[in-house]
Amino acid sequence: MNLFKAELRRLARRRLSLVFGILAVAGVVGLTAIMWATSSQGPDEGQLAEAQAQADQWNEDNPDYGDCLEDEGFFEENANYAWAVEDSAYADMSHEERCEFYVGGMTAEDFIYTYTFSFENEGSYMLIGVAIVAGLIMMMLASSAIGAEWSSGGMSNLMVWHPHRMKVWGAKLGAALAVCAAAVAGVVVLAFGLLYLTAAVRGEVGDLDGVWWEATLERLGRTGLLTLGMTALGASLAMLGRHTAIAGGVIAGYLIIGDMLVQITSMSLPVDYPERFSLYTWVMAWISGKIELYNWNSSGMEMTPDVMVITATDAGLLLGGIVVLFGALATWAFQRRDAA
Repeated sequence: MNLFKAELRRLARRRLSLVFGILAVAGVVGLTAIMWATSSQGPDEGQLAEAQAQADQWNEDNPDYGDCLEDEGFFEENANYAWAVEDSAYADMSHEERCEFYVGGMTAEDFIYTYTFSFENEGSYMLIGVAIVAGLIMMMLASSAIGAEWSSGGMSNLMVWHPHRMKVWGAKLGAALAVCAAAVAGVVVLAFGLLYLTAAVRGEVGDLDGVWWEATLERLGRTGLLTLGMTALGASLAMLGRHTAIAGGVIAGYLIIGDMLVQITSMSLPVDYPERFSLYTWVMAWISGKIELYNWNSSGMEMTPDVMVITATDAGLLLGGIVVLFGALATWAFQRRDAA
């Protein structure tokens, strides 16, 4: 039997795969529901009327504002507002605008808030977030699939029929990466369709021109590669530790404790660019293409800090090196150690 196809079939039939798949789809649907409920194309007539009534009441309760509107010489005659006359913007305003700006007149817009979901401005960031979450799910699924075989003894039985360990490891890793690519692409496409529909009905789509597509696809492409690396890392850790809990412990340990130590170090020690020790910084640099870190300790009395630029190439080399390192260790351990 073809090892790769068999591994694909095993991953597809796992109950955990079904659970994770349902959670991923539910997450996308939930995100869409939240955007649908919170987004609006603008206030209706009733909301505008209520807000205008609140603004009128506020202005009535502010005696200075009423006096200002009635008296053209209010600012010149009132010493408390002499500073406004000296403002360079004062000369370019009408008297009503001066009263509203300097005295504090309110309009309906000050008492009403509506959020309009813009796919052009927010859609790409949401798609990247969806892809990263899907990658984390695939990371857990890959480590679980490898760890479960070690725990159940399935790996030992498999080696009886397929003693070539590198083919076994390659098939398992390749299947995990293939499933990851398909799952992440599917979830992103689903999110794109639902969020686009939400923006068209409840918000605004915006101008999705060639520049938008180029930038979005570039970031999504790098995010897709990141999810493949996450999946490979999860599988490698499980293969190296021969247990799902070890992979999960290493990952959770860094995400919680490791980054916390970085934050503590940055607060207690005079370290330049402490953010560079956080894996999150390098992930953001990889996805966005570039990130700038500022060293305010070097600025002295000036407000011009030193700048450290981390490019996508720098981040890719570091993140890729981590994945390759653990992959090589997992390969070495699987090749050298007893399968029992």
